[in-house]
Amino acid sequence: MDHAFVFAAQQFLAFELCHALLEKGYTVTAVDEKTVLMDKWMEIGRNANLEYVPYSDWDKNVQSGCYVFLPYYDGVRGRKLEFLTEVDGLLIKMDHPPHMVRIYSNEFEVRDVGSDGATFHLPTLYGIHQPEHFLFAQLLTGRKEISDYVDDPSGAIFVKDAAKTIVKLSTKKERFTLKSLSDQSWSEALSYVTEKTFSPASPRAGSRGKEIIVRPSKSHKSIIEQQRKELKMNEIRE
Repeated sequence: MDHAFVFAAQQFLAFELCHALLEKGYTVTAVDEKTVLMDKWMEIGRNANLEYVPYSDWDKNVQSGCYVFLPYYDGVRGRKLEFLTEVDGLLIKMDHPPHMVRIYSNEFEVRDVGSDGATFHLPTLYGIHQPEHFLFAQLLTGRKEISDYVDDPSGAIFVKDAAKTIVKLSTKKERFTLKSLSDQSWSEALSYVTEKTFSPASPRAGSRGKEIIVRPSKSHKSIIEQQRKELKMNEIRE
């Protein structure tokens, strides 16, 4: 059975990576800086193949032959996850480095692809648990004044679809750019959130590596409705 380490595991994309890996039969070691599990982990439930380890308790060891997922995407603009870089630097110095899977937003500058794993570049991801530094989340929470947001208007992909696609391709040693089925997917999804028109900064840099079209498993409308419902439930809990 394959073993995967997912760092920043309680963050937006990383959490869905854990979920997708478990569905594929992986044993998952989930590592994050938080010492307490967030409520959303109840969505996964008890799973003998999942172990959560606070970063402070991690022994800095990864078994040979494992996959390591470093979702830098979850640290976009102002949400730095410095420990991912620390883990990256530590593991590449191993005599037999694990298979590394690095995931970035499209705005991340191009770097050479190493021979140690796969690299992914992503546009806007949306769905339940989307952080408030995205426009969709700010609008859905009813915020009157919209602050700076990190959305990439070149596309909008359901976070669960992105996670499943990444896991499927993670065994490769290539660079991939995930693309929406429609070039207008960001504005199409946004139309189910608000009637207002937004003109974000121009799209990020173009394709890097092999383009992969991610076909949606759900409609924009159903994803937004699920995200809205989740936010309302959080308000009730609070």
